[in-house]
Amino acid sequence: MLHIETGKENKILRAISQPIEKEDIKKYLKLGKEMLKYIKNPDNAGVGLAAPQVGINKRLIVVSLIKDWEDENFPTIIMINPEILEYSEEKELDKEGCLSVPQERGLVKRWKEIKLQYIDEKGIVKKLVLKGLSARVVQHEVDHLDGILFTDKLESKYERFF
Repeated sequence: MLHIETGKENKILRAISQPIEKEDIKKYLKLGKEMLKYIKNPDNAGVGLAAPQVGINKRLIVVSLIKDWEDENFPTIIMINPEILEYSEEKELDKEGCLSVPQERGLVKRWKEIKLQYIDEKGIVKKLVLKGLSARVVQHEVDHLDGILFTDKLESKYERFF
């Protein structure tokens, strides 16, 4: 069972995560699959999870490529060493929350579209262009890999919106 790290001052959440070396991919895939199971479990809130959130400072995320909050048919995938290569000039303000800062919600401005590169669970380098909510989810999780929490980018707090 995974333990979710919490707290804005948590040293694990604030550390910069290290890349996963090619020879270590299989080792970290086990963790990725556990994270995938956690996110897919309807009892757990969340559409993304980064390795630092479960106490491991490696560049590994699991994300739901969700189009909007009504979308019920979306893939959830493992991304190893994700890197945002390009982003749109246009940003969008939208609501966010986080499993690691469960008491806070708020509005965060993020790029509307991103192009990223990552290694999939088969060890293949992939490139992907994402828009809207799925782009937001990936940006939020990649921030975790750099020790950044959504609360660092809050435009305004929200008491309730989920």
